[in-house]
Amino acid sequence: MKQNHAFEAATLIASTGIFYGLGFELQNLLFQFTEHMPGVNWFYLPAGLRVLFVLVAGIYGALGIFFATLVINLLHMPDLSGVLLLLTSVASGFGAWAALWLLRWRGVIVEGLQGMTVTALLQFAWVYAVFNALFHQGTWWAFNREGAMLSVDIWPMFVGDLLGALAFLYGWKCVMIYGKKRVLPQI
Repeated sequence: MKQNHAFEAATLIASTGIFYGLGFELQNLLFQFTEHMPGVNWFYLPAGLRVLFVLVAGIYGALGIFFATLVINLLHMPDLSGVLLLLTSVASGFGAWAALWLLRWRGVIVEGLQGMTVTALLQFAWVYAVFNALFHQGTWWAFNREGAMLSVDIWPMFVGDLLGALAFLYGWKCVMIYGKKRVLPQI
């Protein structure tokens, strides 16, 4: 049984990491114009992937995002290295997980996602966007990342994460509703 659990965990970590990396590349293709500075966007669609992966896969989703962000930062953000690279990846991977943990602790979201309400999902997206912006910008400010200005950059990151998460989640909801209507007729 332990071997099965380890395989499932590894699969969740790898698949969320791969899909998050692909989501980042899609963001660059479609929404590069929303970039405020490297790593900060006014609209960040992969924020929705972070929220979804952590809701569905929990800590394994957070780990997948963490590892994908390490690779993304090595490839796309040469100014990040050492501890700053590691802490930026921790902020990306675990911001949504920390938001989920807080909302579970407060009783807003229950384990297993039964009874998930629109209000709970909106609260999760909002708390995630706050945490992610604070964790990233606080880390970059503390380590003096070149060009980063906490009081300026925190706002586009918060807005971008919130809009991206909401657009992704509600876009996914529309796809699911449309998919139910297009189900093949039963014979």
